[in-house]
Amino acid sequence: MLPEQIKEDGNISFRILLPSRDIGAIIGRKGVTINSIREDSEAKIKISSSDSDNGTYYREVVLTGSIKQVVAASHLIASRLEENTAEEGEDVRLEVLFPNSITGAVIGRSGETIKELRSKTNTQILISHEVLFGSTDRSICVSGTAGDIKECVRYLAAILHENPTKGNNIPFRVNSPHHMHLQRAGRMMHPGSSPPRRTIPNSGFAKGNPGPSANDTMAVQKEFIGCVIGKNGIKIRQIRDLSQAQIRISSPSDEPNRTISISGTPDAVSTAKYLINYQINNELKKSP
Repeated sequence: MLPEQIKEDGNISFRILLPSRDIGAIIGRKGVTINSIREDSEAKIKISSSDSDNGTYYREVVLTGSIKQVVAASHLIASRLEENTAEEGEDVRLEVLFPNSITGAVIGRSGETIKELRSKTNTQILISHEVLFGSTDRSICVSGTAGDIKECVRYLAAILHENPTKGNNIPFRVNSPHHMHLQRAGRMMHPGSSPPRRTIPNSGFAKGNPGPSANDTMAVQKEFIGCVIGKNGIKIRQIRDLSQAQIRISSPSDEPNRTISISGTPDAVSTAKYLINYQINNELKKSP
């Protein structure tokens, strides 16, 4: 069950993952926006550095202070993201990092707590089934309006404060030295870490950083196309978002294979192929 009363003076560290492309909206020109968020919320805010050499597509934002301060800071961040996507009219999404040993308190017995949390805050909440790559953290993705997310974060912060971490905790690091393909695959494979609905244009290279283009095709048996596309297209959107490649799948036919055409930078094409194969291999493991 959710806490009936929240002690807002309890101190916590609350960790959020944001796509690198959204960080500029949070920091603002010459740091004006982030300084304003710090001043208005009175929370300490630390943003991880970018490491383009390791393919960092996400940045970690750590909010430290009382529950009241952390909730205020997260609300200001969500509000800024909401303003940034106003034209699209889409929900804001925050991905929260939670120690695996505490996640059970969010889910509750038979899922009662998370159902109550969804109902009370009017948010969509997805929790990764497994820990994130190289860590003991799981991701909790919260989607909704900035106001709804504020209420959800209040409860999550209270749960975090009331439930001390058990055992050895290994935090997820976005700048870990692991191969970027593994990092991207590990992030993609968790339902909680699905990319925001507002995806970047699939230009094949990062905006403002044009590079050489590449093209490739993959012949995939049609019985495996479903696992590549995913329910309502969620997996193929993840692959496009994480690889930044353009991906097209041929229409169904009587042929045994479907053709997947991939274009973008050599790195984008390579990453897309890796993630597609990753999906297929995981599907094969389920086969008797």
